[in-house]
Amino acid sequence: MIAEPALHYSRTHLNELELEAAVPYDYIIVEGLALPRVASSKLNLRSSKLDEVVRAFVRVCHGDKIDTARLLKACRAHNELLKIGGAALCLVAKDLECNIDKAEALLKKSPKECENLTSLLEHEKSAGIHNGNVLDDSSAAVGLLWIRRSLAFQVQLFESVVWGEEPKDAAYEAYEKQLSPHHGWMLRTVFPASFGQFPNREEFLSIFSETDDENLSIIVKKLRALVATLNPLLQSWTESFHELGLEDTRRV
Repeated sequence: MIAEPALHYSRTHLNELELEAAVPYDYIIVEGLALPRVASSKLNLRSSKLDEVVRAFVRVCHGDKIDTARLLKACRAHNELLKIGGAALCLVAKDLECNIDKAEALLKKSPKECENLTSLLEHEKSAGIHNGNVLDDSSAAVGLLWIRRSLAFQVQLFESVVWGEEPKDAAYEAYEKQLSPHHGWMLRTVFPASFGQFPNREEFLSIFSETDDENLSIIVKKLRALVATLNPLLQSWTESFHELGLEDTRRV
């Protein structure tokens, strides 16, 4: 039986998500972390875009590696979800799409060398396009770095809203922790300004409902499932960058 690390989501936690009492799952090891693998065909979720995102991220891990193609496919699905999130998430969605494009460009050019996240980063690093941890601005690595930071912001936002916080307040808090340390003065002005467009919590949650009879408590459970899937994945993703010396700390 695999011991559970700090950011590990156990059977108890998955049961708390109330996905389904009989959902079969096991564990996969990714960069030393144990991730729960849920049988995506039995999630029994109804809101198609949100369901697609949860399922897509569940499929990202292939053996003990983060599959690059699956990761970027999941990010594309996630970006489509953001686009229905209203004006407050438009800037986030636009930024995410640009960075996905950067990572996909290298994957299309060198699919064999970029099969998983680590091999992609190693391949690009060996090409000599970076200056230590100062990443080339057009590189896949810089795209993946900012995708990860964007997802970390969104995970904290969703998690806070799930537990009762108003989206506007949750967005400010998530921004201060996840993105502000990496933004220059211009972005620190532009990004927070968009948060004033967040609706109240009930209206925000209802945006992600695609059926008239879908109770908001169901949306909450699905967002909790998304958070539970992404948190340990993001930790593994971060560790890959640090281990290869590619964590670019510059402000943009």
